[in-house]
Amino acid sequence: GGGSLREGWVADLSPVQVAELLEARVLAVVPYLSELQVVDDLVTARVRFGPSLAGAVVNRVPGHRRPLVAERMRPFLAERGIRLFAVLPRDRLLQAVSVGEILEGLGGRVLCARDHMDALVEHLMVGAMSAESALAYFRRRPNKAVITGGDRPDIQLAAIETSTRCLVLTGNLHPPAPILGKAEQAGIPILLTPHDTLTAVEIIESFFGKGRWHQAEKVQRMEELLAGELDFDALAAALEPGGA
Repeated sequence: GGGSLREGWVADLSPVQVAELLEARVLAVVPYLSELQVVDDLVTARVRFGPSLAGAVVNRVPGHRRPLVAERMRPFLAERGIRLFAVLPRDRLLQAVSVGEILEGLGGRVLCARDHMDALVEHLMVGAMSAESALAYFRRRPNKAVITGGDRPDIQLAAIETSTRCLVLTGNLHPPAPILGKAEQAGIPILLTPHDTLTAVEIIESFFGKGRWHQAEKVQRMEELLAGELDFDALAAALEPGGA
């Protein structure tokens, strides 16, 4: 189905119309922004889909908000005919984007470690500080992409020495040969882009949560989350024609 109830109307292929054409039961999956937004979205889905709505899953819920969503929202929604099957937590790995997807989006070039383009990036950090503070700064986030200038080998070296998935060098400035050698040895791709730092940050940030799902790590993590949160038998029964 579509990513929103607003999609597809101009082509007569909205989620509501598709469900009617297929005579299908519907499971609404709503990303969390706030409790009010979730309730509004699900009540809207109930109105639009009517009895075809089998229930709902709320995902990307911050850890500290999950008890509220699960304990208070479930009975509130049930009173309105909406069955809440699962409340899934926000997970960095599931929102991660691969190094290859970053390269594709930036339209740049990869300079080394080409066989590590499937590595998943969970965090984004900008290297614009002094060399003295860079190492401690980069150690705060694992599995990250670091954006910095090609003329900052000190920052590049600090990033390579921590848990970094790739280096993004802005301004089309090539790094020194020793940096390329260390990155190759560490399995850290260096991506070269003509964009300035701010533009590169905006492009990469727009990818998080929209990455592809062919990576085994993501599939395994989702299986683990669903196994602990979702009653598959109840969901299967609700999705059957005439299910409740």
